[in-house]
Amino acid sequence: MYSKLATKDSACSDNFSYQQSAILALDTVSPVYSMAVLRRFSLLLLLVVFTNCDNVGWTKYFTEETSEFHDIPLVWEDDTPVPDWLSGTYVRNGPAQISFGSERRVLTSWLDGFAKLHSFKFSGSQVLFSGKMLESPNYLASVAAGELQPMTTLNGFKTLDEEWTWWEKMKILGKSLLLTAFDNNNPALWRIGKDNLQEGVYLAVTDAPVPLRFNISDLTTIGMEYPNAWPATLSGCAHWIREVGTDNSINFQRKKGLTGPVYVEVHRYRPEDDYANPEVVATFTPKKLSSIHSFSITENYAVFFFYPVIIDGKRMFETGFHVFELLTWLENEPTDVFVVNLKTGKVTQFDTKPTYSAHHANAYEDGDGKLIVDISPTPYVNLRDYLALDNMLNPPKELTGVFTTDEEEFTRYNIDLEAKKIELSTFPNTIENKFINNFDFPTINEDYRGLPYCIVYGWSAMDFSRMALTKKNVCDSTLDKVFYIENHYTSEMHFLPNPSKTTEDDGVLVTIVFDGTKEQSYLLILDAKTLQPVNKAYLPHNIPWSAHGMHFPEANFEIGKEKINIKTKLQMNKSEL
Repeated sequence: MYSKLATKDSACSDNFSYQQSAILALDTVSPVYSMAVLRRFSLLLLLVVFTNCDNVGWTKYFTEETSEFHDIPLVWEDDTPVPDWLSGTYVRNGPAQISFGSERRVLTSWLDGFAKLHSFKFSGSQVLFSGKMLESPNYLASVAAGELQPMTTLNGFKTLDEEWTWWEKMKILGKSLLLTAFDNNNPALWRIGKDNLQEGVYLAVTDAPVPLRFNISDLTTIGMEYPNAWPATLSGCAHWIREVGTDNSINFQRKKGLTGPVYVEVHRYRPEDDYANPEVVATFTPKKLSSIHSFSITENYAVFFFYPVIIDGKRMFETGFHVFELLTWLENEPTDVFVVNLKTGKVTQFDTKPTYSAHHANAYEDGDGKLIVDISPTPYVNLRDYLALDNMLNPPKELTGVFTTDEEEFTRYNIDLEAKKIELSTFPNTIENKFINNFDFPTINEDYRGLPYCIVYGWSAMDFSRMALTKKNVCDSTLDKVFYIENHYTSEMHFLPNPSKTTEDDGVLVTIVFDGTKEQSYLLILDAKTLQPVNKAYLPHNIPWSAHGMHFPEANFEIGKEKINIKTKLQMNKSEL
């Protein structure tokens, strides 16, 4: 078995079963060997497996997929029952289209790809699958013209000849004043309004200040949601958060009046509030206009990290309205930390070592005047470089060991409000697995948002295509777990709690995986305790690489009182493709 594992010409698609067998065999050897020795040997075997691989099906993961379809019943791969308490709707948002027919102005970063929504309506073992492009004004104009129309993008074009002309840049400038220059809200999702299907306002969101509202039943685009016209709104934040113990949403926007500096408004959206008229909790003036994609919340505080990374907006016109081309690291600048009291509006400022993170995991209060904040750091250049297609489509065939997080590990910030002091720490790697502390897209049981917690789930990517799912126990690292299958390309997980709620990890995780050997996506349900598969359902339409999803428990649809012959209906749908 060991020689077969180490053979270079053994197929990558078989390696996972070999590595599992090897590790299971190690567990049966003489007890005179310590667990530490066994773990090190199993790691050596895994490195042998990883050293050479073909990235099977990887480029197909980035194939444009714009087809529209509705309520296709899915078939589970085996007879293992999925929980009968599964309900609500899981929606995935992500890029799906980078070209419009013309060979010119094809988008060069997958993150620039226009958004497509996919939904999974759960009713116990029954699941209905839908997909539809998000129809923003710039998307519709580009479809009609057969070529990308003037708008702000994240990355530049492939050649100088494709760059916007002076007149086209003037058009983009005009759109900027109307908040319509960037309307490709492809990373994330949220709900404001009341907690029911009829009154919920479902939004596709990004860091731009204008979300797109959609109908969660059929995924049709309803329209853009604008902030109040004055003061001018410069940006928002993609990752909204529920205020602890409420259905309120917390977020922030950067504002600018006729005079004075840019300032931050922290907002509370109560169920009765519309998008344009939230309650203003606090305002503060940051020292720098950092690139911020998420923040943290506790029972009484919101915590914002202003990193030494800015987007130099003054150069937007001259650089062609490509946002990530303007990313700038400020040398000798700290990370500024602003702690906002959600009850009083008081703002306390700190500074800490320079870093960057796109995603906070969780935060909570740890005694009088002390806060714990956990984040997933990553190099800021990844915003521009990681999803650039020239890089993404050419992963190394031999192991280099470079993660999306580079050498940064999951990090804890201990904030002492009274002493105005911040201390940093990382977590042990007791299981000695390279993936376990190098993860992004942190996900938790949302019942523990802003409260003391132990478990954070994550997604880890090494050398672009080697992707693992992780379960990090910040209270006891001996309970850490990693799930990995070679040539299966995983994505962010979302936690669905068991209604009985016996433990923090009592529930399942839902995610989308692309099977490179079959060149087909599947819906994967994982046991949140063991991080092992419960069941999976292959999809009749692929879902390309995407960042985020959201489960809306209130979005329940009656799939049918009579028992549906799911397999027959799926076959009918396939015959229509």
